[in-house]
Amino acid sequence: MSALVWSLTLTTLLGALPAEVETISSERLTGELLELNDQGLSLKIGDETRVIPTAQVLEIRRALPVVPLPPGPRVELLDGTRLSCKEVTITRDRATLTLSTDAQVQLPASRFASIRLGESSPTLDDGWKNLLQRERKNDLLVVRKDEVLDFVPGVAGGLAEKVVFLVDGEELPIAREKVYGVIYRPRNAPAAKIVCQVGLATGDLLQATAVSLSAGEFLVKLAGNIELRLPIDQVSGLDFSAGRVKYLSQLDPRDKKLVPLFDLPRDMLRDRSALGSPLVLGGQTYTRGLGLFPQTRLRYRIAGEYSRFRAVAGIDDAAPRLKTSALLRISGDGRALFEAEFAPGEPPRPIDLDLVGVRELEILVDFGADQLNIGDFLDLADAKLTK
Repeated sequence: MSALVWSLTLTTLLGALPAEVETISSERLTGELLELNDQGLSLKIGDETRVIPTAQVLEIRRALPVVPLPPGPRVELLDGTRLSCKEVTITRDRATLTLSTDAQVQLPASRFASIRLGESSPTLDDGWKNLLQRERKNDLLVVRKDEVLDFVPGVAGGLAEKVVFLVDGEELPIAREKVYGVIYRPRNAPAAKIVCQVGLATGDLLQATAVSLSAGEFLVKLAGNIELRLPIDQVSGLDFSAGRVKYLSQLDPRDKKLVPLFDLPRDMLRDRSALGSPLVLGGQTYTRGLGLFPQTRLRYRIAGEYSRFRAVAGIDDAAPRLKTSALLRISGDGRALFEAEFAPGEPPRPIDLDLVGVRELEILVDFGADQLNIGDFLDLADAKLTK
Protein backbone atom coordinates (compact mmCIF):
# COMPACT_ATOMS: atom_id res chain seq x y z
CA MET A 1 0.00 0.00 0.00
CA SER A 2 1.45 3.40 -1.00
CA ALA A 3 2.09 6.12 1.58
CA LEU A 4 -0.62 8.27 0.02
CA VAL A 5 -3.25 5.50 0.09
CA TRP A 6 -2.28 4.64 3.67
CA SER A 7 -2.64 8.31 4.68
CA LEU A 8 -6.11 8.54 3.14
CA THR A 9 -7.17 5.22 4.71
CA LEU A 10 -5.93 6.33 8.13
CA THR A 11 -7.78 9.63 7.83
CA THR A 12 -11.00 7.81 6.91
CA LEU A 13 -10.65 5.52 9.93
CA LEU A 14 -10.07 8.46 12.26
CA GLY A 15 -12.93 10.48 10.81
CA ALA A 16 -12.81 13.90 9.16
CA LEU A 17 -9.84 15.88 10.43
CA PRO A 18 -10.77 19.33 11.75
CA ALA A 19 -9.64 22.52 10.09
CA GLU A 20 -8.45 25.60 11.95
CA VAL A 21 -9.55 28.78 10.24
CA GLU A 22 -7.85 32.09 11.07
CA THR A 23 -9.52 35.32 9.97
CA ILE A 24 -7.99 38.70 9.27
CA SER A 25 -9.43 39.92 12.58
CA SER A 26 -7.38 37.17 14.37
CA GLU A 27 -10.43 35.04 15.16
CA ARG A 28 -9.58 31.33 15.27
CA LEU A 29 -12.28 28.76 14.57
CA THR A 30 -12.03 24.97 14.51
CA GLY A 31 -14.45 22.66 12.76
CA GLU A 32 -15.09 20.51 9.70
CA LEU A 33 -14.46 22.24 6.39
CA LEU A 34 -17.47 21.55 4.20
CA GLU A 35 -17.29 23.90 1.23
CA LEU A 36 -15.17 26.71 -0.19
CA ASN A 37 -15.56 29.05 -3.15
CA ASP A 38 -14.67 32.62 -4.09
CA GLN A 39 -17.56 33.90 -1.97
CA GLY A 40 -16.97 32.12 1.33
CA LEU A 41 -16.37 28.91 3.23
CA SER A 42 -18.69 26.71 5.27
CA LEU A 43 -17.31 25.41 8.56
CA LYS A 44 -19.26 22.95 10.71
CA ILE A 45 -18.67 23.76 14.39
CA GLY A 46 -20.49 21.28 16.60
CA ASP A 47 -24.11 21.20 15.43
CA GLU A 48 -23.91 24.56 13.66
CA THR A 49 -22.54 25.56 10.27
CA ARG A 50 -20.89 28.95 10.01
CA VAL A 51 -20.29 30.74 6.71
CA ILE A 52 -17.24 33.05 6.58
CA PRO A 53 -16.64 35.40 3.62
CA THR A 54 -13.50 34.40 1.73
CA ALA A 55 -12.29 38.01 1.89
CA GLN A 56 -12.07 37.60 5.69
CA VAL A 57 -10.14 34.32 5.63
CA LEU A 58 -6.42 34.53 6.27
CA GLU A 59 -5.40 30.90 6.57
CA ILE A 60 -6.82 27.38 6.80
CA ARG A 61 -4.73 24.70 8.50
CA ARG A 62 -5.33 20.95 8.79
CA ALA A 63 -3.14 18.61 10.87
CA LEU A 64 -2.69 15.89 8.26
CA PRO A 65 -0.29 12.98 8.62
CA VAL A 66 2.93 13.73 6.76
CA VAL A 67 3.15 11.79 3.50
CA PRO A 68 6.70 10.93 2.33
CA LEU A 69 7.58 12.29 -1.09
CA PRO A 70 7.07 9.58 -3.69
CA PRO A 71 10.13 8.64 -5.76
CA GLY A 72 10.13 10.48 -9.04
CA PRO A 73 10.77 13.87 -10.61
CA ARG A 74 10.21 17.09 -8.67
CA VAL A 75 9.10 20.03 -10.73
CA GLU A 76 9.15 23.74 -9.92
CA LEU A 77 7.22 26.17 -12.12
CA LEU A 78 8.02 29.81 -12.75
CA ASP A 79 5.33 30.95 -10.29
CA GLY A 80 6.86 28.93 -7.44
CA THR A 81 4.52 25.94 -7.66
CA ARG A 82 6.28 22.74 -6.54
CA LEU A 83 4.99 19.35 -7.64
CA SER A 84 6.21 15.82 -6.92
CA CYS A 85 5.47 13.55 -9.87
CA LYS A 86 5.56 9.91 -10.80
CA GLU A 87 6.67 10.85 -14.29
CA VAL A 88 7.47 13.85 -16.47
CA THR A 89 7.82 13.78 -20.24
CA ILE A 90 8.47 16.63 -22.67
CA THR A 91 7.75 16.40 -26.38
CA ARG A 92 8.68 19.48 -28.34
CA ASP A 93 7.27 22.34 -26.25
CA ARG A 94 4.58 20.33 -24.41
CA ALA A 95 5.06 18.66 -21.03
CA THR A 96 2.96 15.93 -19.41
CA LEU A 97 3.11 15.47 -15.63
CA THR A 98 1.79 12.31 -13.98
CA LEU A 99 1.01 13.19 -10.37
CA SER A 100 1.04 10.89 -7.34
CA THR A 101 -2.73 10.49 -7.77
CA ASP A 102 -2.13 9.18 -11.33
CA ALA A 103 -3.85 12.30 -12.66
CA GLN A 104 -2.13 13.78 -15.71
CA VAL A 105 -1.51 17.48 -16.25
CA GLN A 106 -0.36 19.04 -19.49
CA LEU A 107 1.33 22.42 -19.71
CA PRO A 108 3.80 24.34 -21.88
CA ALA A 109 7.42 23.38 -21.16
CA SER A 110 8.15 27.12 -21.06
CA ARG A 111 6.49 27.22 -17.62
CA PHE A 112 9.24 25.10 -16.02
CA ALA A 113 11.81 26.69 -13.72
CA SER A 114 13.50 23.36 -12.98
CA ILE A 115 13.09 19.58 -13.05
CA ARG A 116 14.96 17.51 -10.49
CA LEU A 117 15.30 13.83 -11.41
CA GLY A 118 17.92 12.61 -8.91
CA GLU A 119 17.54 11.71 -5.27
CA SER A 120 17.78 14.17 -2.41
CA SER A 121 20.25 14.52 0.47
CA PRO A 122 21.27 17.53 2.60
CA THR A 123 24.49 17.98 0.62
CA LEU A 124 22.78 17.59 -2.75
CA ASP A 125 19.98 19.92 -1.64
CA ASP A 126 22.53 22.62 -0.87
CA GLY A 127 24.24 22.11 -4.23
CA TRP A 128 20.93 22.27 -6.08
CA LYS A 129 19.93 25.46 -4.25
CA ASN A 130 23.26 27.09 -5.16
CA LEU A 131 22.76 26.26 -8.84
CA LEU A 132 19.22 27.69 -8.77
CA GLN A 133 20.62 30.97 -7.42
CA ARG A 134 23.40 31.12 -9.99
CA GLU A 135 23.22 33.82 -12.67
CA ARG A 136 22.78 32.14 -16.05
CA LYS A 137 21.91 32.92 -19.65
CA ASN A 138 21.46 29.28 -20.70
CA ASP A 139 19.68 26.19 -19.45
CA LEU A 140 21.81 23.97 -17.22
CA LEU A 141 22.09 20.20 -17.57
CA VAL A 142 23.00 19.06 -14.05
CA VAL A 143 24.91 15.85 -13.38
CA ARG A 144 26.00 14.23 -10.15
CA LYS A 145 29.51 13.15 -9.24
CA ASP A 146 29.29 11.43 -5.85
CA GLU A 147 27.92 14.19 -3.57
CA VAL A 148 28.88 17.05 -5.91
CA LEU A 149 26.67 18.57 -8.62
CA ASP A 150 28.20 19.83 -11.86
CA PHE A 151 26.55 21.34 -14.92
CA VAL A 152 26.80 21.95 -18.65
CA PRO A 153 25.20 25.10 -20.16
CA GLY A 154 23.10 24.76 -23.30
CA VAL A 155 19.50 24.50 -24.45
CA ALA A 156 17.11 21.93 -22.99
CA GLY A 157 14.94 19.90 -25.35
CA GLY A 158 12.80 16.79 -24.97
CA LEU A 159 12.58 14.52 -21.94
CA ALA A 160 11.63 10.84 -22.16
CA GLU A 161 13.95 7.81 -21.86
CA LYS A 162 16.66 10.21 -22.91
CA VAL A 163 17.20 13.87 -22.12
CA VAL A 164 17.82 15.93 -25.23
CA PHE A 165 20.24 18.81 -24.71
CA LEU A 166 21.90 21.13 -27.23
CA VAL A 167 25.51 22.14 -26.55
CA ASP A 168 27.16 24.52 -29.03
CA GLY A 169 24.42 23.69 -31.54
CA GLU A 170 24.99 19.93 -31.31
CA GLU A 171 22.07 17.79 -30.10
CA LEU A 172 23.13 15.37 -27.37
CA PRO A 173 20.68 12.62 -26.31
CA ILE A 174 21.71 11.56 -22.80
CA ALA A 175 20.41 8.58 -20.83
CA ARG A 176 17.90 9.82 -18.28
CA GLU A 177 19.55 7.99 -15.36
CA LYS A 178 22.76 9.98 -15.96
CA VAL A 179 21.00 13.33 -15.55
CA TYR A 180 20.41 14.73 -12.09
CA GLY A 181 18.18 17.55 -13.31
CA VAL A 182 17.59 20.49 -15.62
CA ILE A 183 17.55 24.14 -14.52
CA TYR A 184 16.04 26.48 -17.08
CA ARG A 185 17.32 29.94 -17.91
CA PRO A 186 15.36 32.81 -16.27
CA ARG A 187 12.16 33.64 -18.11
CA ASN A 188 9.33 36.03 -17.43
CA ALA A 189 6.26 34.25 -16.14
CA PRO A 190 2.90 35.29 -17.60
CA ALA A 191 1.13 37.72 -15.28
CA ALA A 192 -1.31 35.91 -12.99
CA LYS A 193 -3.04 36.94 -9.80
CA ILE A 194 -2.24 34.41 -7.08
CA VAL A 195 -5.10 34.27 -4.58
CA CYS A 196 -3.93 31.40 -2.42
CA GLN A 197 -0.97 29.15 -1.64
CA VAL A 198 -2.17 25.56 -1.30
CA GLY A 199 0.03 23.28 0.82
CA LEU A 200 -0.11 19.50 0.34
CA ALA A 201 0.61 16.70 2.80
CA THR A 202 3.70 15.78 0.74
CA GLY A 203 5.17 19.26 1.28
CA ASP A 204 4.35 20.35 -2.27
CA LEU A 205 3.08 23.89 -2.78
CA LEU A 206 0.62 25.20 -5.37
CA GLN A 207 0.30 28.87 -6.33
CA ALA A 208 -3.44 29.00 -7.04
CA THR A 209 -5.28 31.59 -9.11
CA ALA A 210 -8.54 30.08 -7.84
CA VAL A 211 -9.49 27.34 -5.38
CA SER A 212 -12.78 25.72 -4.40
CA LEU A 213 -13.98 22.74 -2.37
CA SER A 214 -17.10 20.71 -3.06
CA ALA A 215 -18.13 17.14 -2.23
CA GLY A 216 -14.80 16.41 -0.55
CA GLU A 217 -12.65 17.47 -3.51
CA PHE A 218 -10.55 20.58 -4.08
CA LEU A 219 -10.38 22.15 -7.51
CA VAL A 220 -7.15 24.18 -7.73
CA LYS A 221 -6.46 26.36 -10.75
CA LEU A 222 -2.92 27.44 -11.60
CA ALA A 223 -1.68 30.07 -14.03
CA GLY A 224 -2.11 29.07 -17.65
CA ASN A 225 -5.55 27.50 -17.07
CA ILE A 226 -4.03 24.41 -15.43
CA GLU A 227 -6.52 22.58 -13.22
CA LEU A 228 -5.79 20.04 -10.47
CA ARG A 229 -8.41 17.99 -8.64
CA LEU A 230 -7.31 16.87 -5.20
CA PRO A 231 -9.08 14.83 -2.48
CA ILE A 232 -9.57 16.99 0.61
CA ASP A 233 -7.19 14.85 2.64
CA GLN A 234 -4.24 15.70 0.42
CA VAL A 235 -4.50 19.41 1.29
CA SER A 236 -2.85 20.44 4.55
CA GLY A 237 -3.39 24.20 4.36
CA LEU A 238 -4.48 27.22 2.37
CA ASP A 239 -2.80 30.58 2.84
CA PHE A 240 -4.76 33.58 1.55
CA SER A 241 -2.46 36.20 3.09
CA ALA A 242 -0.33 36.96 -0.01
CA GLY A 243 -0.60 40.64 -0.91
CA ARG A 244 -3.09 41.29 1.89
CA VAL A 245 -1.15 40.76 5.09
CA LYS A 246 2.38 41.38 6.34
CA TYR A 247 3.54 39.99 9.67
CA LEU A 248 5.96 42.22 11.56
CA SER A 249 8.30 39.26 11.93
CA GLN A 250 8.62 39.27 8.12
CA LEU A 251 9.67 42.92 8.00
CA ASP A 252 12.95 44.63 8.84
CA PRO A 253 12.55 47.80 10.93
CA ARG A 254 13.72 51.01 9.26
CA ASP A 255 15.24 51.94 12.61
CA LYS A 256 15.92 49.83 15.70
CA LYS A 257 17.22 50.96 19.09
CA LEU A 258 17.83 48.59 21.98
CA VAL A 259 19.47 49.26 25.33
CA PRO A 260 21.61 46.32 26.55
CA LEU A 261 21.21 44.90 30.05
CA PHE A 262 24.46 45.07 32.04
CA ASP A 263 26.36 45.40 28.73
CA LEU A 264 24.85 42.15 27.48
CA PRO A 265 23.68 42.51 23.85
CA ARG A 266 19.98 41.89 23.25
CA ASP A 267 17.74 41.96 20.23
CA MET A 268 14.14 41.43 19.25
CA LEU A 269 13.34 37.82 18.38
CA ARG A 270 11.19 36.88 15.39
CA ASP A 271 8.50 34.24 15.91
CA ARG A 272 9.98 33.46 19.34
CA SER A 273 9.59 34.97 22.78
CA ALA A 274 12.39 37.07 24.28
CA LEU A 275 13.33 33.90 26.17
CA GLY A 276 13.93 32.10 22.87
CA SER A 277 10.96 29.79 23.45
CA PRO A 278 7.70 29.58 21.45
CA LEU A 279 5.34 32.53 21.84
CA VAL A 280 2.73 31.49 24.42
CA LEU A 281 0.07 33.81 25.86
CA GLY A 282 -2.81 32.66 28.01
CA GLY A 283 -2.02 29.03 27.20
CA GLN A 284 -2.19 29.60 23.43
CA THR A 285 0.86 29.15 21.22
CA TYR A 286 1.39 31.55 18.34
CA THR A 287 3.55 30.75 15.33
CA ARG A 288 4.23 34.39 14.38
CA GLY A 289 5.12 37.48 16.35
CA LEU A 290 7.92 39.33 18.13
CA GLY A 291 9.59 38.73 21.49
CA LEU A 292 10.66 42.07 22.98
CA PHE A 293 12.68 43.32 25.96
CA PRO A 294 12.09 46.68 27.68
CA GLN A 295 13.92 49.67 26.20
CA THR A 296 13.29 48.47 22.65
CA ARG A 297 12.15 50.93 19.99
CA LEU A 298 11.23 49.78 16.47
CA ARG A 299 10.21 51.97 13.54
CA TYR A 300 8.64 50.54 10.38
CA ARG A 301 8.06 52.46 7.16
CA ILE A 302 4.65 51.32 5.92
CA ALA A 303 4.02 54.21 3.47
CA GLY A 304 0.27 54.35 4.00
CA GLU A 305 -0.19 50.92 2.39
CA TYR A 306 -2.05 49.28 5.30
CA SER A 307 -5.35 50.00 7.00
CA ARG A 308 -5.07 48.09 10.29
CA PHE A 309 -2.55 46.71 12.79
CA ARG A 310 -3.64 43.71 14.83
CA ALA A 311 -1.81 41.73 17.51
CA VAL A 312 -2.19 40.00 20.87
CA ALA A 313 0.07 41.46 23.57
CA GLY A 314 1.13 40.22 26.98
CA ILE A 315 3.97 38.89 29.11
CA ASP A 316 4.95 35.44 27.89
CA ASP A 317 3.59 32.52 29.92
CA ALA A 318 7.15 31.25 30.48
CA ALA A 319 8.23 34.48 32.24
CA PRO A 320 8.67 34.28 36.02
CA ARG A 321 5.67 35.50 38.03
CA LEU A 322 7.31 38.56 39.55
CA LYS A 323 5.84 41.87 40.62
CA THR A 324 7.00 43.70 37.56
CA SER A 325 5.48 45.20 34.43
CA ALA A 326 6.33 46.37 30.93
CA LEU A 327 4.97 49.36 29.04
CA LEU A 328 3.89 49.03 25.41
CA ARG A 329 3.33 52.17 23.36
CA ILE A 330 2.38 52.12 19.65
CA SER A 331 2.40 55.30 17.57
CA GLY A 332 1.63 56.20 13.98
CA ASP A 333 3.43 59.20 12.46
CA GLY A 334 4.20 60.40 15.99
CA ARG A 335 0.57 60.13 17.17
CA ALA A 336 -0.17 57.77 20.07
CA LEU A 337 -2.44 54.90 18.99
CA PHE A 338 -2.12 52.54 21.97
CA GLU A 339 -0.51 52.52 25.41
CA ALA A 340 -0.81 50.00 28.25
CA GLU A 341 1.18 48.19 30.91
CA PHE A 342 1.42 44.41 31.11
CA ALA A 343 2.31 42.24 34.11
CA PRO A 344 3.14 38.53 34.34
CA GLY A 345 0.11 36.31 34.82
CA GLU A 346 -2.36 38.83 33.41
CA PRO A 347 -4.59 37.78 30.50
CA PRO A 348 -3.25 38.88 27.11
CA ARG A 349 -4.96 41.79 25.36
CA PRO A 350 -6.01 42.01 21.72
CA ILE A 351 -4.88 45.11 19.82
CA ASP A 352 -6.73 46.44 16.75
CA LEU A 353 -5.59 49.83 15.44
CA ASP A 354 -6.62 52.03 12.51
CA LEU A 355 -3.60 52.76 10.29
CA VAL A 356 -5.29 54.52 7.37
CA GLY A 357 -2.84 57.09 6.01
CA VAL A 358 -0.07 56.16 8.48
CA ARG A 359 3.39 56.19 6.90
CA GLU A 360 5.57 55.26 9.90
CA LEU A 361 4.66 52.83 12.66
CA GLU A 362 6.62 52.95 15.93
CA ILE A 363 6.60 50.30 18.66
CA LEU A 364 8.17 51.07 22.03
CA VAL A 365 8.58 48.59 24.89
CA ASP A 366 9.84 50.13 28.12
CA PHE A 367 9.89 49.63 31.87
CA GLY A 368 6.54 49.73 33.60
CA ALA A 369 5.79 51.91 36.61
CA ASP A 370 8.07 49.73 38.77
CA GLN A 371 11.08 50.65 36.59
CA LEU A 372 12.42 47.12 37.00
CA ASN A 373 13.86 45.05 34.18
CA ILE A 374 13.23 41.56 35.51
CA GLY A 375 10.83 39.20 33.76
CA ASP A 376 9.45 41.88 31.40
CA PHE A 377 9.36 39.51 28.42
CA LEU A 378 6.69 41.07 26.23
CA ASP A 379 5.14 39.09 23.37
CA LEU A 380 3.61 40.92 20.46
CA ALA A 381 1.99 37.77 19.10
CA ASP A 382 0.30 37.41 15.71
CA ALA A 383 1.37 41.00 14.96
CA LYS A 384 0.27 41.84 11.42
CA LEU A 385 -0.51 44.68 9.06
CA THR A 386 -3.56 44.26 6.82
CA LYS A 387 -4.68 46.18 3.74
